[in-house]
Amino acid sequence: MRTLLSVLLLFASPVLASDRFVKLDGSKVHYQSYGKGKQAVVFIHGWTCDLTFWRLQSPVYEKRRSLLIDLPGHGKSDKPDVSYTQDLFARAVEAVMRDAKVEKAILVGHSMGTPVALQFLRAYPNKVAGLVMVDAFIPRPPKDDAEKQKQADGAAAMSKIYRAPDYRTATNKMIDSMFTPQTPVAIKDEIRSKMLATPQKVVASAMEGMMALKPLTETWPQVPTLAIVTKRPNRTFNYEEFLRGVFPKLRYVEYEGAGHFLMMEQPDKFNAALSEFLESSRRVQHHQRPGRTDPAGLAAMGQYRVHRQRRLGQLPRPDRQG
Repeated sequence: MRTLLSVLLLFASPVLASDRFVKLDGSKVHYQSYGKGKQAVVFIHGWTCDLTFWRLQSPVYEKRRSLLIDLPGHGKSDKPDVSYTQDLFARAVEAVMRDAKVEKAILVGHSMGTPVALQFLRAYPNKVAGLVMVDAFIPRPPKDDAEKQKQADGAAAMSKIYRAPDYRTATNKMIDSMFTPQTPVAIKDEIRSKMLATPQKVVASAMEGMMALKPLTETWPQVPTLAIVTKRPNRTFNYEEFLRGVFPKLRYVEYEGAGHFLMMEQPDKFNAALSEFLESSRRVQHHQRPGRTDPAGLAAMGQYRVHRQRRLGQLPRPDRQG
């Protein structure tokens, strides 16, 4: 029986994605679409990456209404001479959702994909059903003017590095810092090859846009949130506590022995955590549908029950009372 099952799985037809393009500011944004429906899971890759970095999450997105996006300047999307700001990326996500006729989404952002998701949340709060932050570092607001200046100086230095002629050296060092001794060589080679293929104008501008993200000072008490991060003993402050102050409905998970691309290094563990979060979010949304908790909806449900009981003869009709 097990042998037969293995053969069936081997020859089973894969779920094919629908490759699509949508225009934004005159340029094409590439995305893949799975399933049908007005609510979806939207996967947003990180800095100088593309949608193929999510390929090991296929057991998750092939079973659900899902959208995978190549942000502007990345993957198969156009790479015009523009500023690659977080606002541009957020508008690209919205354009993709609109083109796919998706009204609401759980946003899954890896690395820079999380700042993009946060910018989307700020701009389109009614279109967000949940948020998944994958090893994303969201800086705290500066505590004073000195710290604010230090952050500005760091951003300026970073911009200078990635606009220099030898920017690939800095990019290589950045990529190396994302790995651990446990990261498989094949994954290292794939990641390095794809990230280094990104045009310099995108490398520099996208980094500048990420560094310019407005600090999180607001709170989002109604947004279910999952944070999956790599455990870093040298972290200088309580990151979980900071995130929980912004997202009270937070689930916080730390992975040991994984690098920055933990969804590629530990896909089974990651997919299980993501699937559980998506399922629990679906159950919560089901119980919070309009009509289940608002007074008008409860009154309508009560009237329906009375009508049904009368029809079944469990209650007397009004004209037969007295």
